Amino acid sequence: MKIRAALAALALALVPASADAQAYPNRPIRIVIGFAPGTATDNLARPLAELMSADLKQPIIIDNKPGAQGSIAAEHVAKAAPDGYTLLAGSSTTQAANPSLFKQLTYDPRNDFAAITRMGSIAQVMVVNNDVPAQTVAEFVAWVKGNKDKAFYAQGSSGNLIPSAALSERLHLGMTQVSFRSPPQALVDVIGGRVPMMFVDMSAGLGQIKSGAVRAVAVSSKAPSRLLPDVPPLANTLPGFELTTWFGLYAPKGTPAPIVAALNRAARDGLARPDLQAKMAETGFELESSTPEELHAFTVAEIDKWAALVKEAKIEAQ
Repeated sequence: MKIRAALAALALALVPASADAQAYPNRPIRIVIGFAPGTATDNLARPLAELMSADLKQPIIIDNKPGAQGSIAAEHVAKAAPDGYTLLAGSSTTQAANPSLFKQLTYDPRNDFAAITRMGSIAQVMVVNNDVPAQTVAEFVAWVKGNKDKAFYAQGSSGNLIPSAALSERLHLGMTQVSFRSPPQALVDVIGGRVPMMFVDMSAGLGQIKSGAVRAVAVSSKAPSRLLPDVPPLANTLPGFELTTWFGLYAPKGTPAPIVAALNRAARDGLARPDLQAKMAETGFELESSTPEELHAFTVAEIDKWAALVKEAKIEAQ
């Protein structure tokens, strides 16, 4: 009788979770982003969320929580209820670089999330203020060496930070970083001449480059971008250097497998749409998707890769 009672109690305990998974979603979903509107993560997550919303037949709300290299948003999602209604639009910053950028990170990218799918990647572009008389990286390096009092670079994410720090370290420029809550704020100060240079993601910087507000002198990808074909790779100056920022969708650890599967299907269907691919390609994105297992394995491997990049650039953990 005791065994029967225990089994009955266990069955009752499992019914609500099973029923919730089968009914999912039955209310709005929230995607939390660790950076401000206008950043690469935001520029990719918003149009994808619209397609997923139509597929899942529930509103998907974008919730920007910028600051601390996206760790505020990542911690928030890591500690949220694992019910599929609070998700993280994560990036190489939140899920790979932050373990090396912070001495005490308040979440664990390896173990605190249920991976859903990869979303895509994008290159960074080195831009300088128009008052800086440099058309190339070599000319910028010469300018910095003659203007040590102006040797600063702006950054609002690890994608901004690492290429600048690597450039400064490898060429012994002694540049100092100026940190911002998010890349668009950093770009405003570069445009305004308060900071001479930064690396900015292609989607956030392309409009300002084409309008002439800033000048592009290098890209962080291995090959030139078709959107900026005359801008050479930073690898021409720093042999072997390559960095692209990537993005993935995550839920809190413990989210039921049927819910993860539903989100994976909706996201992958959206990412496969030719109209979204064409739209995002025009701002520098390369879309891609994966199984949850593939994203988890990729995330774990990238933590080690970005640790090596941080070490090479001699960036001290905060």
